[in-house]
Amino acid sequence: MRAWFLLFILSIGAGGFFALLVALARTPIVADFIPPQLFYHWLIGHVDSALIIGFLSFLVFIWHRYLGEHRGSYDYILAYLGCFFLFICALFGLGTAVHNNYVPTIVHPFFFAGIGLFGAGYALSALRYTPPAVSDFYSKDIFKNILYISILLSVLFPITFLVSYYKTPQMEEYYLYYERLYWLPGHIHQFINASLLIVGWLLLANLTGFKMPSVFRFVNFLLIPFPVVYFLLQIFVEDSISPFVKNITTIGYAVGIGIPTLSYAFYLLLKVAFRKGFYSTILGLSVLMYCLGALMGYMIVGSDLRIPAHYHGVIASILITLMGLTFYYLKELRFIREVPSFVRIQPYLYGAGMFLFVLGLFWAGVYGAPRKTFGTGYIESLKVYLFMVVMGIGSLLSVVGGVVFVLFVLSSIIRRHEFEEKKRAQQKN
Repeated sequence: MRAWFLLFILSIGAGGFFALLVALARTPIVADFIPPQLFYHWLIGHVDSALIIGFLSFLVFIWHRYLGEHRGSYDYILAYLGCFFLFICALFGLGTAVHNNYVPTIVHPFFFAGIGLFGAGYALSALRYTPPAVSDFYSKDIFKNILYISILLSVLFPITFLVSYYKTPQMEEYYLYYERLYWLPGHIHQFINASLLIVGWLLLANLTGFKMPSVFRFVNFLLIPFPVVYFLLQIFVEDSISPFVKNITTIGYAVGIGIPTLSYAFYLLLKVAFRKGFYSTILGLSVLMYCLGALMGYMIVGSDLRIPAHYHGVIASILITLMGLTFYYLKELRFIREVPSFVRIQPYLYGAGMFLFVLGLFWAGVYGAPRKTFGTGYIESLKVYLFMVVMGIGSLLSVVGGVVFVLFVLSSIIRRHEFEEKKRAQQKN
């Protein structure tokens, strides 16, 4: 259990490190000193480390914590090796960077080994928890119900990918190949992220003493139909990125994810957010950030920086939730006794930074700034320039908040380890 928790911390730290490099590469003046080819590798390192490995590692930790720990299993070793290979590949710019959606890819053996090893460790963990998820799928316990849904989706995810790998024809054009390969499995992954967000909100609400009504378990079931449809589409449809498929995946976001998450968000804002102390405030920050990101999603037109503004708002809401829960689990796992007062400002610092970051991206996109573009050569107006500066300031604030979080967590873990080592040495003497 602790191994997956630590992998979450390490991968979030790696993702934050790459995020800083990416932000510097898009900040006026600083961008002139950064090689363009490294920008694209660092962007992939940021996305895959934090938003894939980090989120899924935390979810596995939650399974262990609340559904019973599987002692003697070494799935986490595969996951650690995968994280290491991916980090090295992205940091040093190995291979060819391909900015397809959902699982941005670097065409290099290290990258494929990294994604494959982590995926194997994650899938094996999901399979271990599949029997209780199937037998107790209709549990009246709303928390266990959403956990079981996350497990079943986590089994469906790699199966859909394997079908996609078998069916997607090889082609010389990297982008189209990996776009087709990951499109439908990647959408199932987004439903897993939605289940993780709901799990996090329920845990934060529980820490304040608030219990969600059990009727919300029926809302949870809306997370199931669309991933099943995506799996069937992967089998029977020849082109996984056809307009027909894309229309269905768009509806899936609006209905399959939008209705459950926004239902939780509005209810939590009305009943508990910002009302009952530290964890209630973190819950409120997360819910507001999610609502902002979701609203931006409905205002996307074309392909510009409004798209990353939308999904960074949603992603930031998940990260705020996981950061808050991390403070709690540090106490529960006996790494710390209390969260220091200076660390308690970290969620506000990160939240404020991400608020400025997504607003800067969104409004720069409104005025025509393109996405996934290195440097600042695309800036043609003072408005875009100013909003990109706002983005840069917000990025730096959020990175500082992320650094405070990672350093505090790692130092707490290291200090606890050193204390236990000294204690064991004294007992031997």
